[in-house]
Amino acid sequence: MQGDELEFAGSEYPTVGIEIEFQLLDSDTLDLVDGILPLLQSFSEEPRIKPEFTQCTVEINSSVCTTIDQLRSDVTNLVSELKRHCERLNLALCGAGTHPFSLHPAAITPLPHYVEIEQRMVYLSHTLKTYALHVHVGMPSGDAAVGVMSLLKPFLPILLALSASSPFWQGQDTGFASFRQRILAAMRDYGLPPSFASWREFARCFDNLRAAGAAHVVRDIHWDIRPNPRFGTLEVRVMDVQPTLRETFMLAALVQTLQVYLLRCWQREIPAQPTILQQWWAQKENCFRASHHGVEAQIIVDETGHVRPIKALARELLAGLAETAEELGTKHWLDQLETWLDTAQSYLRQRAVFTETKSLREVAARLVAELDEELLIS
Repeated sequence: MQGDELEFAGSEYPTVGIEIEFQLLDSDTLDLVDGILPLLQSFSEEPRIKPEFTQCTVEINSSVCTTIDQLRSDVTNLVSELKRHCERLNLALCGAGTHPFSLHPAAITPLPHYVEIEQRMVYLSHTLKTYALHVHVGMPSGDAAVGVMSLLKPFLPILLALSASSPFWQGQDTGFASFRQRILAAMRDYGLPPSFASWREFARCFDNLRAAGAAHVVRDIHWDIRPNPRFGTLEVRVMDVQPTLRETFMLAALVQTLQVYLLRCWQREIPAQPTILQQWWAQKENCFRASHHGVEAQIIVDETGHVRPIKALARELLAGLAETAEELGTKHWLDQLETWLDTAQSYLRQRAVFTETKSLREVAARLVAELDEELLIS
């Protein structure tokens, strides 16, 4: 299929769906375990439970939903069922961007697509013990999807900082809030996407990538945001997995509301607020700062090098999204998110547990317990 013919299955409504990559742990040691193959054998009738690149990962895909409340019901039931299957196999589910202490290289899931990637990436492929939250929002057209993608790029540091949940890596405190982002930076096609003037321009770019053998399908492109022509969505991929579903739904509500707001800015040709510098070098620097300092980061907002705190920008963004949130029914989720800004994000909670216990196993145990306790209440 030539680029001009790459069809975008547009969505009339800004639907929302999520993908969550959970860590699979041994229930006794709490280390990562290659558990996806036996898990899938016991879960063969649920197509929304899927393998990922590494065998120590299980991915869940939500249904296509119109509201976050609908998403909450759908995903909570699915994760509860997944947890029951895991317990029968002595597996535990964990939500965080990286595992605190696992040292062994990742084993690759033996599916043809993943085996091909392993052959291309060699040793790098075995370092990909990273876990992401992906949020899809329906877009009316391909042109709208790439237009909103460009407008969304300056806001990625805010999403990254809010979701940061990977301070530890292979037994070390990395000093980063989201070290997952730094691991992925070693890969050839992760990070910020280019900007495109139209869907046709994106499609031609994809044609070139395919002709060069760099991609076979659009999902082979691993940018922090990417259009998904098959689903008719714009997919945000920059965020770490969260320990709790409540945090997951707050972030999904933010992404859905933000994309709808930016779609209207694109349609009306008006600037988005708050204003953050659009230049590529600033976007790259700001993402690094967000991955390093999390919600305490100061990011560049203008051409003079002026910086502002991410927390302040996040509050301004939430205030600017209020009208759109009322319309979408996401306001109560964004209200919770604003309150949550004054509490400890996951990377801070993990460090607090380690400061108190001096044990990374206790950090992993607390991550598992946060999800378990939440599912018992729901």
